[in-house]
Amino acid sequence: MSEKKYRCAIVDNDPISIEILSDYIAMIPKLKLTESYLNPLVAVHEIKKQEKIDFLFLDIKMEISGLDVAVALRAHVNFIFFVTGYSEHALAAFSVEGDSFLLKPLDFSKFLLTVNRAIRSPLNSKI
Repeated sequence: MSEKKYRCAIVDNDPISIEILSDYIAMIPKLKLTESYLNPLVAVHEIKKQEKIDFLFLDIKMEISGLDVAVALRAHVNFIFFVTGYSEHALAAFSVEGDSFLLKPLDFSKFLLTVNRAIRSPLNSKI
């Protein structure tokens, strides 16, 4: 029997950030990147049409705020991890029910710790 693969999506307007997050996801056998989006409007439209995403890695400072994207997609995503270079948005990220807030530049060990904490949490029956 194969191990469950957790479905992941990335929304970030920076191609380099998407590449780094994609590489990190690929390094964790439990994760599977289903899609990445440079355009937050396209992401909202597409993610709402598909099977629920387990982990959404979401930037905040884009043409449409990641905070607004999080509100629009909350029912379609189990966990929202904000990944941004702007620490001043941390409180706002949690006010829209973000599950974690990661600062860029993001190192792999912090990424892995955050993902594993979400997977293992006995309080989270979301996934």
